[in-house]
Amino acid sequence: MQVQTLNDRFFKKKEVHMLKKMTLTVGFLLFSTSLFAAQTQIAQVNGMMCIKCQKMVTEALQKACPDATVKVSWPEGVAVSSFADKSNLSEDEYKNAILGTGFEVVKVISVDGIITDAEEARKLVD
Repeated sequence: MQVQTLNDRFFKKKEVHMLKKMTLTVGFLLFSTSLFAAQTQIAQVNGMMCIKCQKMVTEALQKACPDATVKVSWPEGVAVSSFADKSNLSEDEYKNAILGTGFEVVKVISVDGIITDAEEARKLVD
C-alpha cells in the first residue's frame, strides 16, 4: 500500500513538472512572437518616372536600413521595406531617407507582417 502511494506521488510530481514546462514553453512562444514580429514600412512616393528613379530610392533605403528587404515600384509609386524584426527607423527617418533622393513622400505607414506586393502596398497607403 505504501509503495502504491509513493508511486502515485512520484507520477503526480512528474505530471505537475511536465505541465509547468509546457506552460512556460507556450508562454515563451507567445511572448517571443510579439517581441520579434515582422514589420513592413510603406511610403507613398510621388515623382518617380522611371527605373532610375526607382533605383535611387531603393539604394537610399538600403543604405538607411540595411537589414530590410527593400522593394520600390515606380509605376505604383511605393517604397516597401520589410523587416524580419521591428524596423530600426521611425516613420520620419524612413521619410527623410526618401526625401534625400529628391522625391516627394506623401505618406509613410508601418504595418505588422511582411508585405511584398507593390499593389497591395499601394492599397494600404491610399
